[in-house]
Amino acid sequence: MTGVARLRAAGPDEADAVQAVWESSNAEDDPASWSRGGWSVIGWATHTRVLEVDHRVVGVVAVRAEPAPDQAMPARVALDISTRQPRLAQKLVRGAVELIREAGGVRVRLFVPSRAEWTQTAARAAGFEPVRMVAHMLLPASAPTPQAGPVAGLHLRPIRPGEDRRVLAALNRNWAGTWNFVSIPYEMLKEDLEGQREGMLLGLDDADQIIATCHAVYAPSGQNPDGNPRAWISNLTVDPGHRERGIARFMLAAGIAHLRERGASSITLGVDANNPAPFRLYQSVGFQISTSTEA
Repeated sequence: MTGVARLRAAGPDEADAVQAVWESSNAEDDPASWSRGGWSVIGWATHTRVLEVDHRVVGVVAVRAEPAPDQAMPARVALDISTRQPRLAQKLVRGAVELIREAGGVRVRLFVPSRAEWTQTAARAAGFEPVRMVAHMLLPASAPTPQAGPVAGLHLRPIRPGEDRRVLAALNRNWAGTWNFVSIPYEMLKEDLEGQREGMLLGLDDADQIIATCHAVYAPSGQNPDGNPRAWISNLTVDPGHRERGIARFMLAAGIAHLRERGASSITLGVDANNPAPFRLYQSVGFQISTSTEA
């Protein structure tokens, strides 16, 4: 592709084109990531630009203008498979840096799938260095559903109507202090729960306070990397004051059992591979690294 390339704001009628580029790019670079299940890049991003060549949208720059505790703002880029050239990759990466500067950011955290050599090369040329790895893991269909004994004082049930904001408060409290944490907005939780409410499992104490969560999502219209129906675990959290009691294992086992009762076979999830406790937990029940993303 030799036409003039320009970054510009996406038009109000280009949401489908943006999402199509986003999903096809990620399906090639990171097939285990949940974006292939329909994750909306426009819903995640606060600022978006599209890369246009010959009047066609071929690339996307998306950033979320919410700084993490280290003041870094997250950025992601996508490029149509048929147009992957160094000059276009470099333009996208430079566009991410410029977009975060425009948003008032001082540091850029660019998420790069380990298989995306086109992004890696452009990122290195722009001065980026990897500091963290997010592992996308898969529990094979042949792996047994893990068992976990009851935890004293812990009661399990799905989310109830009218409880969304209470769950959101628990999620933000439980995630606080973890690497790259930024508050989950209400709109994002609403999108996550749409059509998947029964899989939002809550662990409550004797005072009916939410102390743990696990969202077991089943979307059989999509596929896991191994070709089985799309199923994944997200938002497995435990209140900091209740950790090291076996609650995380109990919630994970409940989430996996819920998915398999609905017809799932293999199951995926993402985890900060530099955080040893959850990474060891997932390995202990049979999850294996499928792909990874550097940040």
